[in-house]
Amino acid sequence: MDSYEHAILLRGDSNAEARDAAVQLEREIFLRGYYKAFALGSGPCRHCQQCDTNGPCKHPYKARPAMEASGIDVFQTARSNGFPIDVVTSHEQQGDYYGLVLIE
Repeated sequence: MDSYEHAILLRGDSNAEARDAAVQLEREIFLRGYYKAFALGSGPCRHCQQCDTNGPCKHPYKARPAMEASGIDVFQTARSNGFPIDVVTSHEQQGDYYGLVLIE
């Protein structure tokens, strides 16, 4: 990750919205010549009911690793950039969802 100089942090109303927006932005940036553009989501991938680890990913154009799985502190990243984020303590509470696009 140390080869990336810029990042775009996105906030969405759901995990899927934030991740999908990051993936779409990654594609647009890639097509403009930034071939190392790389999107990350937050939280687990929800494209499949259960991940089939014995075969290739069924959604390679949509699935991206989570920021947390890459060692990124999502809470600190959001807060350092002026975004709200809180621990969800009940099913009724709305969460804060983020995506990230890294650009060289």
